Amino acid sequence: MKITVNPINKALIAVAYMSRFNWFDIATEHATTGETSSFCATGIAIRESGTLQFERQFATPKISDGRIEEVIPVNESKFLFLDEGGTVYTIECRNKAFADCSTASGSKDDPASLIDWSRSDIDVKENMLVVLDLRKLGNITPIVSRRIQHFINAYMGGYADAYQVCRTMYFQESDNGEIYGGVYSLETEQPITKVLYSVEYLDTVYDEKDKAEKKKVRQMMKEAGERFNMTLEEVEKFIAE
Repeated sequence: MKITVNPINKALIAVAYMSRFNWFDIATEHATTGETSSFCATGIAIRESGTLQFERQFATPKISDGRIEEVIPVNESKFLFLDEGGTVYTIECRNKAFADCSTASGSKDDPASLIDWSRSDIDVKENMLVVLDLRKLGNITPIVSRRIQHFINAYMGGYADAYQVCRTMYFQESDNGEIYGGVYSLETEQPITKVLYSVEYLDTVYDEKDKAEKKKVRQMMKEAGERFNMTLEEVEKFIAE
């Protein structure tokens, strides 16, 4: 007996397979108009409507134009999805250097534990760029994810559509010792917004909770500086741990 698989089940199977990856490069093209676009995602899901939802870490997700009607595997890491409106989604899957979120390895109470050392750096003027890998928080709830997204939008200058990309947060020390924070794009691997997060402001803040949070950032920058100033021997020992 011949068994047929409906389009939604095909899409579900493909999406389940793609869950082994953590990064997706998507190119779209409309079969009739020829209109094209491209974007990235950190997760893909099938909605009840049969459309695809492209998750973008701590940003507004993208939704396919219509219900998925066909899925064509090109190879083990590339798939074509065709929606009912005639748009073809070419999805290339890969893994980026992110923490494994299946196990929490950091805490919001200790920002230094969330530092992404592979993306953090120190320039020739010895100014630090500290990037956070918030996946170290582990499997956070959708509510917590939305709170982080709101924080990035409201306090890191991330509201604009141009900044709704796969992203995280960063802090950077300037020449005069001030600290800036902002949105770090995981797509371009660079900061895309910059907001003053003044160290001196700590001395004039009267809200104890706000002051405590800023002290955590100051401590994180201090610990990052100590790490960056480690000798090569110490760095090699740390990496081996």
